[in-house]
Amino acid sequence: MTQLTLVGRQQQEEQPENFYLFDRIDEPITEPEMIFPELWTAKTMGLFTGDGGVGKTHFTLQLLKLIASGGELEGTPFRCPTPRPVVYITQEDEADFIRGELLTQYPELKSDPEVAKRIRIISTAVKGPNLTLTDSKSRKYLMDNLPKGCVFVLDSWSTFMTSNENDNTQLTQNEIRYLREIMKKCEATPLLIHHRPKINAQTGIQSACRGGTALPNNCRFHIMVESKSGAVKLSFEKVSRGQKPSGVTLIFDEERKLLVPRGHDRYVKAFKRREQLTTTEFMKRIGKDPKDQKHRKQALDILRHREKTGLLKKVSEGKKNEDAVWTKDKKKESE
Repeated sequence: MTQLTLVGRQQQEEQPENFYLFDRIDEPITEPEMIFPELWTAKTMGLFTGDGGVGKTHFTLQLLKLIASGGELEGTPFRCPTPRPVVYITQEDEADFIRGELLTQYPELKSDPEVAKRIRIISTAVKGPNLTLTDSKSRKYLMDNLPKGCVFVLDSWSTFMTSNENDNTQLTQNEIRYLREIMKKCEATPLLIHHRPKINAQTGIQSACRGGTALPNNCRFHIMVESKSGAVKLSFEKVSRGQKPSGVTLIFDEERKLLVPRGHDRYVKAFKRREQLTTTEFMKRIGKDPKDQKHRKQALDILRHREKTGLLKKVSEGKKNEDAVWTKDKKKESE
């Protein structure tokens, strides 16, 4: 095969799909490859927005671990039938911080090399130049480090930009254009982490995504987290197919650094139906030493946080040298 013929074939392969329906009328329909069935189609942009400090990073790591291992995130619509490589790219957090949080969430990864080998962490927070999508060297670096068919996270989206995010034309011509180039080259699926704007002081309205409309309009999957009465509400702003699932209320597991669905919180599940426990009894139930003051402080923080969310209720205050007594909130027991 001559070099000229090879170039011609490559150019032909890069052309858009283009055919008359009549010519393929009897061909079977190819089902699209999905990251999360019904929710997110592979090789399409995903967007994850939320307020600062709500837990976007921790929940992102949970989703990446799910994608790398396959299975489902219990109590949520997220399930992943096909494990695939994932890449977490951050310009805000140190690599060791991300590694530490991930191993706190999933210590079993230390003895699961098959899954651990599917997870790559890239950070420019301490070493290396800032990566931008409009820079050819940055794009080459990204493409060289993205396995074929992977899901990759850009955290946060604004740190990879040089354009004005409020300018839809500029954003479409620059960042989104180059992001699509990376996606096609690596057959990869991006998840863009983006901050939510503050509440408008005049209207009292808070939009789901900061900047113009170009970014959310180009995404086929968009989820959002926001603080609600001490808990975290996960909502589905856009899904690739079908109807949007109902929102999920999440509780932060302080020790495991996980956001878990309200009904799956291990600390609330430590209480049997209509059972009342003293702080000491609760500590023993969850494997903490009541004589250890550090453990006691951790346990009280856990109890008070769940009291704030309405999952637990304080039956009586602890008097001097006595424990408080806690129980499940009756209104929440049936949920």
